[in-house]
Amino acid sequence: MSRDDYIATCSSWEFSLPVVMSLVVAGVIYLRGWLQLRRRGATFFTRLHLTSFLFGLIAVFIALQSPLDAFGVFSLQVHMVQHLLLMIVVPPLILLAAPQLPMLTGMPALLHEWIGPFTRWRALRVVGQRLLHPMTTWLLFVLMLWLWHAPALYELALQHSTWHRVEHATFLATALLFWW
Repeated sequence: MSRDDYIATCSSWEFSLPVVMSLVVAGVIYLRGWLQLRRRGATFFTRLHLTSFLFGLIAVFIALQSPLDAFGVFSLQVHMVQHLLLMIVVPPLILLAAPQLPMLTGMPALLHEWIGPFTRWRALRVVGQRLLHPMTTWLLFVLMLWLWHAPALYELALQHSTWHRVEHATFLATALLFWW
């Protein structure tokens, strides 16, 4: 690799504030919850859980902020590696970390006051159960994959960075539901 290639590669890393801050906040909340649970004697949450969650966040960062994103415009293979990271690598890593309890435990008390009433709302629980049904998650995952690769939406995502971010968000969200 020539010096110019090296400089071009390094300069194509992005540090989008919303992405970086979202990943940092998620990591801090999980770590805070994991530490609190460990202090309370919850031996279920091992270092493997913490490591898995952090590697999942790193994989999201690589998929969205690394040269993969910049070079994905020029290479279908690179573009697909980015999507595979979001759909095949990140979800198992995040879910292996059993994030529900550490994330809830690690949230600031103010958020508990806001979220608590919603968790007791029966209608929301019913919607959640239906949304998490294996057939529903599979259908959503496949639907998003097909929709975003339909020519019109594919071109839209290539032409507009906002739509490309929406595509990535739907891939990650439906993949998390599917792997759940």
